[in-house]
Amino acid sequence: MPFPYQCIQARNSGEREAAGWTLFGACGSRLVVQSSGGSNFVWPSGKNNVSEEKETEDDTQERPEKRIKLSHPPEIKSNFCCLSLSNDKQHIVAATAEDKCIRVFKIEPDCRLSELSQRCMPRRPCAIAITSDDSTILCADKFGDVYALPLFPSLEEERSSTPNSGHNEATTEKPYVPAASMLTVHSGRNRKVLEDQMKQANLGKKKTKEPMQFKHELLLGHVSMLTDIAYTTIDAGVEGGKPRSFILTADRDEHIRISRGPSQAYIIEGFCQGHEEFISRLCLTGSGLLVSGGGDDYIYVWDWLNSRLIEKLCIRDTVIQFARTNPELAASLLADEASFKIAVSGIWSVPHDQPKVRSSTDIVYMRLSNHLQGDEILVACEGIPGLFRFGIGGTPGGSAVGEAISLDGNALGVVFVCPTTGACTAVVSVDNLHKPGSTTEVREQEGPFRLQYFSYQGDHWEADTVVGGKLNWFSSRALADTASVANGQDAGSDMTVETEKARRAADEKAVRDILYGIANLRKRPGTED
Repeated sequence: MPFPYQCIQARNSGEREAAGWTLFGACGSRLVVQSSGGSNFVWPSGKNNVSEEKETEDDTQERPEKRIKLSHPPEIKSNFCCLSLSNDKQHIVAATAEDKCIRVFKIEPDCRLSELSQRCMPRRPCAIAITSDDSTILCADKFGDVYALPLFPSLEEERSSTPNSGHNEATTEKPYVPAASMLTVHSGRNRKVLEDQMKQANLGKKKTKEPMQFKHELLLGHVSMLTDIAYTTIDAGVEGGKPRSFILTADRDEHIRISRGPSQAYIIEGFCQGHEEFISRLCLTGSGLLVSGGGDDYIYVWDWLNSRLIEKLCIRDTVIQFARTNPELAASLLADEASFKIAVSGIWSVPHDQPKVRSSTDIVYMRLSNHLQGDEILVACEGIPGLFRFGIGGTPGGSAVGEAISLDGNALGVVFVCPTTGACTAVVSVDNLHKPGSTTEVREQEGPFRLQYFSYQGDHWEADTVVGGKLNWFSSRALADTASVANGQDAGSDMTVETEKARRAADEKAVRDILYGIANLRKRPGTED
């Protein structure tokens, strides 16, 4: 079954003579690449492997009529959950959820991807970022830790981080033995506890996770589940001064922490406090403001260097007004409007030509006069087939709610490409499997396209057919080819109708687990976390 694009990234050449772009998309366990010049690539490519396997079977079997078809169990695939492009636009870093692996790819001139390394983390990554000098990957995991990994691990570093086998044997822990015994226990409750301890001792020592066999450094940790991470660098503002770097992290317990960058990440500069629900997304705008959103009814705008809340913008009312314009959407979403809650799944800053932020003084005092064009964001909510535009002013009362962009499916991701100098087109990944406005109900027929395109016209967004025509293969044909390869791998298996239904149901569940999980961060009433 073809997957929608759960995450996408775009690379713009930045050359004024020829504004070229390259689009990267993760559909399940595959990466799809296409450039404005027409080059395309799918990683990993399995067509050759399938044809070779079939040819081998035909050569080795003398009597085809006596072949026995064996049904092999479906292979557990690792689906991509994060994509991040390096600042030099030559490498892309991808994280997979099931095997907790971080992969680094080199982007070849013909848009092919060459895998350089893969490193498995002890816990599932939830967000990744790359430092401004392209030397370090920052990986945030579900348990609240942020690790620093070199973008290009060397062989010497891997050898130095490999534990000594002799040392491990010398430091092996002794089997656990309870300190108490039946002769020293005198109450029924303590006797029951001792019996449980003895059962655990008889089971033997639990197998511990192997240490990471590559260079890594634990930078910081939260006492709650991390949800997003952002990295930024600011010039010192003094001639000859060293730039200052910061790590911004958000968690499930309504916290936004501002920490110094490596190697002083243990120093906390401050907190941005004000959220009452979980925080799912962070976004740094072009002028240096921080925008955050999650399970609250509002989008928060911060002067993050001073830990100051500038403004709150009501996203819930905007979503409700949008839903009322579509009777079917209103019937499914607003059946009980009083209990309707939203979960922000994405915040993206629209790129515009504007002065570069140079120092902390610029962040505090530099506010563009045309703020609606200077700082504009697009917001997506989980299970909502639309994008919502906000103009960020940077002063109390200076922001404004713009238009709502209607989509053919639930919004999954947004990137911006520049087809010509000064132009901006938003490429939106939409869910073609589930009904618009629902995260559980499957469409009767899958949508043919996974992408929609909108060009910025100064004060509104309009459908862009030019970029859409160039990305027709990326939106539809690429995943059709991927599905045909997967079907070819199972052509020789004896799959019954029941097995096919069970496999399709498993695939649909895998899609839902990848695409929709933000609302699960909301704490249930009466639970203690």
